[in-house]
Amino acid sequence: MVDERTGKEADVAVIGAGIVGLASAVFLGRAGARVTVLDALPPGGGASFGNAGLLSIDACVPVSLPGMLRQVPRWLSDPLGPLAVDPRYVVKALPWLLRWLRAGRMDKVIASSNALRALHKPGLEQYRELLGPSHFHDLIRTTGQVHVWEGEIASSERISRDLWARHGVVTETLGPNELRQLIPEISPAVSRAVLFPNNGHTVNPQRLLDTLAMLLREAGGRVRHERVMKILPQEGAGFRVLTNNGDHRFAKVVVAGGAWSKRLLAPLGVRLPLETERGYHAIVRNPSFSLRIPVLHKTKAFGATPMEGGLRFAGTVEIAGLDIPMNERRAEAVLSQGRALFPSLRGDEVSIWMGYRPSLPDSVPVIDEVVGWRGLFIACGHGHTGMTAGAVTGRLVSELVLGKTTMIDCTPYRLARFH
Repeated sequence: MVDERTGKEADVAVIGAGIVGLASAVFLGRAGARVTVLDALPPGGGASFGNAGLLSIDACVPVSLPGMLRQVPRWLSDPLGPLAVDPRYVVKALPWLLRWLRAGRMDKVIASSNALRALHKPGLEQYRELLGPSHFHDLIRTTGQVHVWEGEIASSERISRDLWARHGVVTETLGPNELRQLIPEISPAVSRAVLFPNNGHTVNPQRLLDTLAMLLREAGGRVRHERVMKILPQEGAGFRVLTNNGDHRFAKVVVAGGAWSKRLLAPLGVRLPLETERGYHAIVRNPSFSLRIPVLHKTKAFGATPMEGGLRFAGTVEIAGLDIPMNERRAEAVLSQGRALFPSLRGDEVSIWMGYRPSLPDSVPVIDEVVGWRGLFIACGHGHTGMTAGAVTGRLVSELVLGKTTMIDCTPYRLARFH
């Protein structure tokens, strides 16, 4: 397959073997591009491994909302609460946090919501195309999701409901009896619940990434376990990609390096307002009951997902960058919240994990060609919805790289919106 703009064969490097990088590479490989994925870790070795596995095609609510500023002091006063900023990282994080708060103006919220809706809505359809019928049915469940709340109705909940209605999201309010028929083990502290019947989840994020790596090889692509050190533009066209043990040349480069994308792009003068939201999970092996459907506790900001390896509790936001050691107490706090949500839960061994969410202030990723560097593309910043948007983003990246008309308008995902 040739690039429709240049008429030449596309020799493409995709930096990052997470869900976005591998989905991009598979779509590119099937279109005929020669694709090499570069990552120091195996496929799914980063945030794509440990996420909640949710495929929330109806997710259209950005994280920053009006009224958040009033809640931040309360959140920060609890070191194990839903939001924490490591004291050693406050100065570095402050510019991003201020941008995040400004993104909570209602006009910006609506723009972000529109962009998220357009990106997420085709998610399951694109996973079916990406994986094929047999792998899709093996790896993905379309049983829906339940959102629950405790206590009084907060402004964020009201705004969320308004945005769902704005976009025609299908929901079903569950009364106490209906909720407990669906999830008998749920805590009586839950006061409200909404079913999202069109959402889904993967039963094993790691196996999903392994499957994409296999599909990439079938499409003629390859994965090299190398750490990218620097991207050097060549005179005329193309790029040299220097790794810990290689010096490679490509016509085009896609930076899908998740939380590390900012560091890779900075030497090229690309200003990307990306921050690392560190998330944690705890998995209870052999749980004492089978959860039929994922549950998102919106008041406590965590989710519970039934997976092949056990019941996974995932969530929280910790702003602490890429270099400060993990705080295992935050994973233990997620587990405690999970046990409170399901008081009868028992199980065997518990394992914990921390990963780095690549997040932009408005919750909307960048999917774009870099102005001034023809042939250099960015696909990162998906925050909490990388798994949801992975397949759609991969399709968009392949279309951008090959100069095709994109399946949706990519204007809302341009880097220029931050400058």
